[in-house]
This record gives sequence, C-alpha cells and structure tokens, in this order.
Amino acid sequence: MPPPSVSVVVTARNEERTVKRCLSALVDQDYPEFEVVFVDAGSRDATLRTAQAMATDHPNLRILQYPGNPSQCRNMALRTSTSDVVAFTDADVEVPATWLKTTVETLFSNSEIGGVGGPNLPVRKRDGGVIKIIDLMLTTSLGSMRSAQSYDFKERTEVKSIPCCNAAYLRKALVEVGGFDEELVGCDDTDLGYRLRHMGRKLVFEPQARVLHSVKFGTLRQFAKLMFKYGRGRGYAARKKRYLFSGPAIPATGIIIGIPFLLIWTEMSRSLIPLLTPIALYAIAVEGYSLAVAVSKRVPRVAALGPVVLVTEHVSYFLGFISGILDRRASRWSD
Repeated sequence: MPPPSVSVVVTARNEERTVKRCLSALVDQDYPEFEVVFVDAGSRDATLRTAQAMATDHPNLRILQYPGNPSQCRNMALRTSTSDVVAFTDADVEVPATWLKTTVETLFSNSEIGGVGGPNLPVRKRDGGVIKIIDLMLTTSLGSMRSAQSYDFKERTEVKSIPCCNAAYLRKALVEVGGFDEELVGCDDTDLGYRLRHMGRKLVFEPQARVLHSVKFGTLRQFAKLMFKYGRGRGYAARKKRYLFSGPAIPATGIIIGIPFLLIWTEMSRSLIPLLTPIALYAIAVEGYSLAVAVSKRVPRVAALGPVVLVTEHVSYFLGFISGILDRRASRWSD
C-alpha cells in the first residue's frame, strides 16, 4: 500500500529573511510522495522571487499568488490539493527532514485522529537573559495556558487546537468542515480545531514532530506587542463566535466584567482595599508560581524575572483582547 500523499502549504508575506531556509528544509523531506505549495500574499520584498527561483530546481515546489489573509490563502491552497494529507507551516519555520514522516505516522495511527501538531522550538539571533526566561515561562501552564503553541507536553496528548506553524490534517476532514474561517485573522486555527472536534475528530500533539520557529521578538517590549496581537485576534474571534470564549478568553472576560464592580465597590466603601486586594493576590500568585518554576527548572533568575514576564504577557494579552472585542474590522493580514 503506497504511503499517504501530502501537500505542505506555506503562506507568506514579506518573509525574505527566512523563506529560503524554510523551503529548503521542506523540499528535502524524507518522505516519498509530497509537494510544497507556497502561497505568496502580496510580498513587497524578495520573498516571492526567492521562492520562484527555488521552484526552478525543485519540481515538487509549486508557487501560487493570492492577495488574501492567511485563512484565505490556506483555503485557496486546500482547493488546489488532491493529496490525502494537507500540512501547514509558516515561512519563518524550519522543519527537520523527518517532520512529515513523523507527523503522518501519528496522523494515521488512529482512525479517530483528524489532525496532528508538535513543538515549536524558538530560535533567534539574540538570546538575552530576559528572553530566555520568556521562552521558559511560555512552556509552563500559567505562561501558555497549556496551549499547543508552546506548552512543553512530554507525551503524545490530545489537544483542543493546533497552531498552523506545525500542523497536518486529513484533507477530507478539512473539506468536511469547510476549511478555515476566512473572516478570522488570528485564532483561525483554534476555530478550526473546535469545528473538527465537534465533528468527532481528535487533534493530537506529537512531541517528536518538532520544528524550529524564528521568533519575532528579541526584547520584552516586542514580546508585549506580540501578546497584544494574540489577544486582539482572540478578542475579535470571540466576539464573532461565542464558543471561542474559552482558554485565555475566560480570565480576560472575567477581568472586563469584574473591573466596573471593583471600582463601584471601591467608591462605595471609600477605601482602596477592594481594588488592591485582587491585585495583591495576583502578584502573590505569579511570584509564588515563578518561584516554583525556578526551583523545578533549577533556574534561580526565574524567581525575579518570571513575574515580570507573566505580568507583561497577561496585561498585554488583556489589552489586546479588549481591542479585538471593540474592533469592527480585522486587519487583512496578521502583521
């Protein structure tokens, strides 16, 4: 019996710095039957030219152009695919030669599985002290909310969604649910995961299906901007679809609802205690959690820097979530 055929979809806009490394790794996969479908979404740099030049030497690399958002680009590539499996990654990701083999084997290990993802290991040029702490905290429950994006799962685990920088799905399952929601820019993979699971498909995290992800932040400020963008995407998606009020959206919504009551209570009591108490409890929680991580991971600096990272992440995500809730029109591309 021949192995399942695979289409690997890469969507990109203005990724000239990493696209060659990404495509070079993909076209040389240790897998017998696959194609790479590169969709350029209107790049203004050398991204498209780089991909086109590589396609002349690699017949399994197909180039498409579509000026849409990531979900629109992925759906367009899905419509052109006739493969058994459609995998997704990003132009700033580098996969090992065994990525497809490992992912496909897991995907077909159980007939109930509809999608498989794996770890996204961060790589960057600069790797300062606080950035190492950010990477570490994102692998923890409080730093990642146990998201498959960054949580450090040790064993094969069923998850709720799979980030599109490292994902593979049965094509027939994607077609059955109608592909990605093209109105969403951010949380489109979370939405897809919900609809696949509602259809009865399982999503699985495979620890061996690792990829290297070129992280777009090198400072605490850049990290805050990225968390704001994630929060904005979740807020916009949650406003459009109530079932996406889950995961990190729940505490963010709780804060939105709770703040007015705390302010009223503070005014009525003529005391700052009602307002300061939850803030103090939160500060104690993040410090205690960071201390526990510092001890378990044997990284003493986490005790001091961990709270800074967690507060930066949570506040930025919350502010982004509010922005997304209030946003009437999402950005065309997730910049």
